[in-house]
Amino acid sequence: MISFDYKYVPPEYTSGYILKSKNFRVSYIKFKSMYKKAERGTEMVEIYLFEPKSNIAGTLVILHGLGTNNVPFLLWMGTHLANAGIRTVIPILPGNFTRVPNGSMSGKDYFSVNIEKATKFWEHAIVDMLSVVEFLKNNNLWHENNCLFGFCLGGMIGVILNAISDDFKRTILMATGGDIATLIWYSPTLSFMRKEFKKGLGKEFYINSQEKFLKIFKDDIEKLKQFKTVEEMQKSDIHPFLKVDPIACAKFVNPDKIIFIEALFDKALPKKTRKLLWKTLGKPEHHYIFSGHVTWLPFQYFLAKFILKKMNAKEFRRQLRLLEKVKYEDKK
Repeated sequence: MISFDYKYVPPEYTSGYILKSKNFRVSYIKFKSMYKKAERGTEMVEIYLFEPKSNIAGTLVILHGLGTNNVPFLLWMGTHLANAGIRTVIPILPGNFTRVPNGSMSGKDYFSVNIEKATKFWEHAIVDMLSVVEFLKNNNLWHENNCLFGFCLGGMIGVILNAISDDFKRTILMATGGDIATLIWYSPTLSFMRKEFKKGLGKEFYINSQEKFLKIFKDDIEKLKQFKTVEEMQKSDIHPFLKVDPIACAKFVNPDKIIFIEALFDKALPKKTRKLLWKTLGKPEHHYIFSGHVTWLPFQYFLAKFILKKMNAKEFRRQLRLLEKVKYEDKK
């Protein structure tokens, strides 16, 4: 059974400065993960902490996307935000960047054809993030003005976190979606899975049959309406991948806390998956950005300004034209 339960114990940790600037300092923090089934190579929680020297206006937690390439851009965004007075925390999610299991590739294990293995990484990520928040609280690094920002995989994790925790005052979801079955069969990012299906892998969970798997997911999505808690959903007989899908948790999220940013030319996430998550979240505040899934990353400075505005932090001098509100019209 999938579960996000864990016991927080204040960890022994190491911390050291890796960058010192006039207005902020960057620390690298490590402590042992509290997830009991961590794979070798993922056992240590790794956090980049961007700490303003004075006048801290809030705490922002950034959850990066799948893989490695997006992480340096988000780390650079952390410098902009810290320079503006926002304490910025960037944890490395297990299975990505410097926390890749031995013999694997960055980000790949979240969508393994071995579903038991895949769901463990989703569990691990949630447990790590819950413990990171407790760690911040216990070390006087939390702020009542706080925000969670999640990109791609980080946005999916962010939805689940909001369903089981009230810690975050506001959450910004960037270029993310739901319905893992559709992602598996239609996202170019997950083409590696489809190649493995052709080799006969994944039969025990009906993944290798596109028609059958999509029908199972469609039928199980209908069952989500009957669950009253996340725990009840996790104990049910729906497909294991759906239990870690953000659309299964979205109904338990307060839409007033969510800001949804969609990349208009996002090819990594089929439009159906983005729209479904937005609708399941209760149609929260919605913006679109005129870019692809990752082509916005070099312009993270503008997103940093947007975050500052939403956190009511420091001055916001220039009107953002990069982000515009959008309203979907439902087609029945």
